[in-house]
Amino acid sequence: MDEKVLLRLFLKELGEEDNDVSYVDGLAVKIDGFAESWAKLPFHTYADLGWRAVAATLSDLFVKFAVPKALLSSITAPDAQKAREVFDGIREAAAHFGVRYLGGDLNQGREVVVDVAAIGAVPVKIGRRPRAGHVLIAPPLFGYTGLAFVASREGERSPVVAKGIAWLKRPMLDWPKPPPPDCVSASMDSSDGVADVLWTMARGVDIILEKLPAPEEVISEALNLGVEPEEVVLNAGEEYLPIFAVDPRCVPEGYVAFAKVVEGEGKVYYKGEELKYRGWAYFR
Repeated sequence: MDEKVLLRLFLKELGEEDNDVSYVDGLAVKIDGFAESWAKLPFHTYADLGWRAVAATLSDLFVKFAVPKALLSSITAPDAQKAREVFDGIREAAAHFGVRYLGGDLNQGREVVVDVAAIGAVPVKIGRRPRAGHVLIAPPLFGYTGLAFVASREGERSPVVAKGIAWLKRPMLDWPKPPPPDCVSASMDSSDGVADVLWTMARGVDIILEKLPAPEEVISEALNLGVEPEEVVLNAGEEYLPIFAVDPRCVPEGYVAFAKVVEGEGKVYYKGEELKYRGWAYFR
């Protein structure tokens, strides 16, 4: 049973909605985190892990139009030095994103584990089920992190791969201005890959992927590395970019419509066939 199935089971037992955030009395609440053994790549510092945990949490709030008010952390580390480095990364990220960091919990363990929780005010509630007739839009910037996962251990790194590594170290969440909330029927961030978003949103509808939301330099670099462009664009994750389902008349500057939502039974199609990619999940 993979992570997504298990999480939906847990939420069903709690009677809670499967969404990027939890809604409580006009507020959106989110917690996110990871363990060093799964998340720390050779180019990461422990401060980078702290920054990434903040970015991962805030990304889910931002994609629901929430305005973050404060965040808390729980840091587990084998020694005080590593705990300090993670703390510094969280504090730097909080300052960068303009969110108050209230502190939190500290524990000792065999490896670094960091969790960050945040709370924000929301004007509307937005779920994950898009409306038939809407289109999916996103900044056309996917694939950089996928290339970094593929090529980060190579001695010679192209500027395109280097950009992906920078994104994996410290996501900046530099999104174009989103569409108006009243145009949006569903939204998610891409922390687990575009394919994961497509399959998650395809509940009671079908989604037809019409093109890859990626720049030409990503496509070219993937081909140079002998990797399918679809693999690096759809299946990587860690981009922390927004994906909105909107009325086709509501595509703002900086976004492209790359898929359409139609009546259906929960399938995702690309080039006339069911999409084989599923995105990232633990326990898979």
